[in-house]
Amino acid sequence: AVVSTQSTGEDLVRVVVKPSMSTVYLGDTQVDGAFEELTKRDTFHMKIVFEGEEAKLVINGEDQGETAKLSFPIGAVSYVLCEGEPWQRVKLPKPRQAFQSYARYPINQLGVGDVITFTGKHRPGLSATSANINIDDHNRILHVAIRPASSVIVLNTMSGGGWMSEIRAPIPQEMVNCGQFDMFVMVNEDALDIEFSPDGDNGNVFLQMSMPHRLPYNKATEIQFVDFNDDFWCELELQDGSLFSKELTH
Repeated sequence: AVVSTQSTGEDLVRVVVKPSMSTVYLGDTQVDGAFEELTKRDTFHMKIVFEGEEAKLVINGEDQGETAKLSFPIGAVSYVLCEGEPWQRVKLPKPRQAFQSYARYPINQLGVGDVITFTGKHRPGLSATSANINIDDHNRILHVAIRPASSVIVLNTMSGGGWMSEIRAPIPQEMVNCGQFDMFVMVNEDALDIEFSPDGDNGNVFLQMSMPHRLPYNKATEIQFVDFNDDFWCELELQDGSLFSKELTH
């Protein structure tokens, strides 16, 4: 996977996966443990994160601990090149858009391997808030209700206007302690898998839940929040890289 500039053909940063040698390189540096992280899942997620004049590698939400110095200013990048068979899709960064948690956000058709990221701020004493992946108002593929006052997280599906059976888990103390957290919803063949971790420390997953497919995930049309005070959810990143945030200055 190469981030490059078309004018000279020079690479800003290069990531090379060598299955025959069970190694991953970031630039010229072999990244210890990265290949093992790739093989933990049938579909892996690799992110190149740019910070200042360096790039770092994040695999399945976990920082791999190595950086590469950028070869030229990032503004000169003109294309991304993926070589080899393993790559299924690429998400490019998009400008941040204003986030309001009482709004609805249309989404493109979901497929296996897609990830939607929700960022929220834990509010002790709040009765309830929710994030929903909907077909329409009467058919919700996934309903995630976070109830701080009751110290519980509830998953459910609505079909034809009626709720189905709940899946519950207690709110971990780590969510209370970290304040701001990320919730990843990952589309897999059999289920929507949900992971919670501290915002900015996505390798430290403190809760995993799963919702078996009860409605066709490829029929989803929108993300909807129920957050009447607009103070719990603060960011949404869709599967195509579209980012909605209250932090528009970054």
